[in-house]
Amino acid sequence: MNLVRRPALLFALALAACAPPAPPDRPTSARADERDDQRFSGARALRRVRALLELPRALGDPRRAASIDALSRELAAFGHVRRLEHRGQDPRGGAEFAMTTLVAMVRPGATRRFILGTHFDTRPWAEEDPDPARREQPIPGANDGTSGLAVLLELTPLLARQLPADVGFTIVLFDGEELGRPGLGGYCAGSLALAEELRDGGAFADLRRAEFAVVLDMVGERGLELELEPYSLDQAEPLARSLWSMGAGLGYAAFVDRVHRTAVFDDHVPLARAGVPAILLIDHDYAPWHTHADTIDELSAESLEAVGETLRRFALARYE
Repeated sequence: MNLVRRPALLFALALAACAPPAPPDRPTSARADERDDQRFSGARALRRVRALLELPRALGDPRRAASIDALSRELAAFGHVRRLEHRGQDPRGGAEFAMTTLVAMVRPGATRRFILGTHFDTRPWAEEDPDPARREQPIPGANDGTSGLAVLLELTPLLARQLPADVGFTIVLFDGEELGRPGLGGYCAGSLALAEELRDGGAFADLRRAEFAVVLDMVGERGLELELEPYSLDQAEPLARSLWSMGAGLGYAAFVDRVHRTAVFDDHVPLARAGVPAILLIDHDYAPWHTHADTIDELSAESLEAVGETLRRFALARYE
């Protein structure tokens, strides 16, 4: 993820803040005809975060290959999994890393499709940590690298059961989003590699059939505030505003109707530039960002539920 300053003129068009009502004890997403096991559970997602933190995923960690295999096996229960192998270098120092982006197609033959994505790698450096002695050590990445992953792994079986039979979707777990260094670039290695495949008609070119893509990054913190991200508005404004409207309509205060002051170059940008309208869900203002304080204590089940249930209801409403 790379923060990018945008011209002030863009933000003059931002909507005035219009906070939705606080969620009721049971959000309005709980329709009378739905059982509890049909809805997205933030509590289960938080438990999944805890389990995923036992899987080392930082670039350079020799144990990460086994973690990638474990993620691939889980996705294989719901669709055909392909691996995009790619390589990249640390922009500072030149160390080279082998990376694997996972692409799981649920109902690959379906003509109506969409993409849900997140990065699964965790930061190998902690340049924002207050302790200089720890800045070259990998961070836990509970929010940055794990919250979005937990949401998608919990959401996949729900959508696989509940979407119409002629609707398919693709889960993309990007590797190498955290390869970059501040001021030196190098971020989003997995989405850049995948976008090149899409443009060049490679083995993954069929992903261009997707009608849209939603990318998650840092979606689990307590007091989550998801503001509209400027690149997302540039690339797919109707999609972004429709998703935010769904979240607010379900009673989730996390979906804040205003444009964030800073654009974020994240995995949604290469996808959009390769031809798939793509938006990003992210809470930009996360105090433990790229520090060793990015632990599960910073997360809440309520935040994870707001994102997961909104995405579930959004997908079902779009294809009903």
